[in-house]
Amino acid sequence: MTAEVLRRYGPALLAWGALLWLRPGPTPGRRSVRLCVLGLAVSQTLLTPAVVHLMQVVGLGGVERLAGHLAMLVAASAGSDTLLRLRGRTRAARVSLVWAAASGSLMALLFALTPDLRPQSPWVMEYCVAYAVALVPELVLVALLCLRELDAATDRALRLGLRLIGAGCCAAVGYMAVRTTVAMTARVPLDFPLGRTFLLSKALPTTAHVLVLCGVAVPALVKWLRLYRRYRRLTPLWTALFEAEPSIALEPPGRFTAVVGFPTPLRLYRRVIEIRDGLLAIRPYRPDPAEVPAQADKYGREALGISLALRARAAGGPPRFDGAETAGGQDLSSDTEYLCKVADAFGALPTGLRGAPRRCARR
Repeated sequence: MTAEVLRRYGPALLAWGALLWLRPGPTPGRRSVRLCVLGLAVSQTLLTPAVVHLMQVVGLGGVERLAGHLAMLVAASAGSDTLLRLRGRTRAARVSLVWAAASGSLMALLFALTPDLRPQSPWVMEYCVAYAVALVPELVLVALLCLRELDAATDRALRLGLRLIGAGCCAAVGYMAVRTTVAMTARVPLDFPLGRTFLLSKALPTTAHVLVLCGVAVPALVKWLRLYRRYRRLTPLWTALFEAEPSIALEPPGRFTAVVGFPTPLRLYRRVIEIRDGLLAIRPYRPDPAEVPAQADKYGREALGISLALRARAAGGPPRFDGAETAGGQDLSSDTEYLCKVADAFGALPTGLRGAPRRCARR
């Protein structure tokens, strides 16, 4: 019973979760990906038993199927549009959109002509064939484009995501072939009992949806995990600088630090800026590079120099206005990685060398 509930409602919940996880962005590709996931979420939700029952109660039974199929067509079209534009094939992307719009219109017309949804009723088989003709080319196109993008993708998470999406599209094409064949058996002398088995009629479409959703979510999840790791790596250095100069923090640690500190790209950027502000504040107290004891690498020397500057500032010694310059990266990404390595070295220093004695940082 639990497995059946998960099969029926799991893909919809997973799709809505992925949509919430993928934050809106200004880039057209980001919007297309969200549109693709939204189409999957709406489609899977409309085809759940609860929505089907509700539509029957209100006297609109069957409409949810048309809406769900159109939402699936929107998802596939958005996916192909994203990948085509990524390769610079804008004309092909427009052709794909026209194909989806025309096919969706034909599906709506055939659905309006059907007296009921029984397999042997007029226009039901034609509707199923039209749905397959509309969706299969889009799915095949997405699968082929995913395979081609593998050659250009260098990120392992992205490559895994492309493989999962391609596999999901292939599974969906297989299901559409099975579904169309089963629909034709009601009107033509054809027997296809295998198409009504659980494996092909139930498990295959669920697997296809889960594979595609995982393919979309994996790169985003891995990207966030990398961001989270960088954010956490910067914590020892940021904390020491904040304790020395609390004004660097736009949002000081407090009662809701765990919530406020949930890392986002903006918060990581702010943490880097705050560290740079803290390093600028202690710069007059930094020792001359020749005075810093030898360390294993430049990151260790930089971390020890920061620690000595923090201790000199806390001791109330005179500032050295000719303090040494602070090294860094050439852009935000390289500078973040540089500060992460310095923070790692700073956290590895003995407790007695991590700057000034610890003070309360709460306001």
